[in-house]
Amino acid sequence: MNVPDPELQIDTLMSTNVGDPRIREKGRLLLVGSCMPGRYPDIVREFKDRNGGFFAVQVCLEEIHINQAGFKIGSIISYSDVRTVTVLTVDGSPHCVQLHFVIEDIKRHFQPGVHVEHFVVEKGRVHKISAKAVKQARHLSKIQSMIGS
Repeated sequence: MNVPDPELQIDTLMSTNVGDPRIREKGRLLLVGSCMPGRYPDIVREFKDRNGGFFAVQVCLEEIHINQAGFKIGSIISYSDVRTVTVLTVDGSPHCVQLHFVIEDIKRHFQPGVHVEHFVVEKGRVHKISAKAVKQARHLSKIQSMIGS
């Protein structure tokens, strides 16, 4: 069982100022499902420290509406000149998957130049997810035709 790490400090999305100098300094944003630090602190720490470090925020789309989170994330990317966004969530959560959806929408409609990566954790294993898989996941008819039943 994973024990929460009191030293793994991650700000919450909705209480983070869009112009926080720490975001501008890093230029990279790590969006983490809020259950991740407690369940998988080592994985979160590894992602937070990758490539010189990310500014990490946690969010739970079971508590915050996707539109509120999306507006906040879009504002952070624009205002703080974020160049890279990495999304890290548990796999299989109907709430967490929305975080992957919303960042792809932000990229498509407002920030086409931002580099986005998606990762999910299933049973302690990290899986890289393509933008194409995120898009397909939004279209149940396409998924149905892929599985053929």
